[in-house]
Amino acid sequence: MKFLHDTPYISAFVRAEFLHNHEAGAGKFYEATVFGFRAEPARVPCFQVMLAAGAQWARVPIHALCSKACAPLSVELSCWWDCYGYNAQVHEFAFLKNHRVEALGRDKTVRKGRYLFTIDWVKDGWSETPDQHKNHHVIALDDGPWIAYPNNRLLWTDPSWIKPELEAWKSPTESYTAE
Repeated sequence: MKFLHDTPYISAFVRAEFLHNHEAGAGKFYEATVFGFRAEPARVPCFQVMLAAGAQWARVPIHALCSKACAPLSVELSCWWDCYGYNAQVHEFAFLKNHRVEALGRDKTVRKGRYLFTIDWVKDGWSETPDQHKNHHVIALDDGPWIAYPNNRLLWTDPSWIKPELEAWKSPTESYTAE
């Protein structure tokens, strides 16, 4: 079982209230570097960070992270799905690196941002079910918050060749095998 993973090193900020048990710190931010991910079933994606002040924190939830000081985004708008299990892999797709993306939230609001990296799942019930498997693409929104959204909630943009167009896509419901 592998539940701790390196991520690309990314400068970020952590909302201070998450480092004070929500008893203090609202509206303050700590400069940090995100360097790891922890996969834990039935919990939002959580990250390992090193604060500029020298403290290292584990299990920092995605809605505590931002790329600049900003208004908070609820946990339900920060992540569509909890972690599927303990077995995950973090990967930064070279093709998607710094790609612009539009993310459709549960509140039907489209938020724009930039791709950071992807978390994918293996060896759990959901990731092995064809129409239920979802990546968590970690995105830094333009206004600051970080989110983790699946493929079917993202529309990628690249002015050089992608012309965004929505269609009623449907995920396959079967697995393909030659035997």
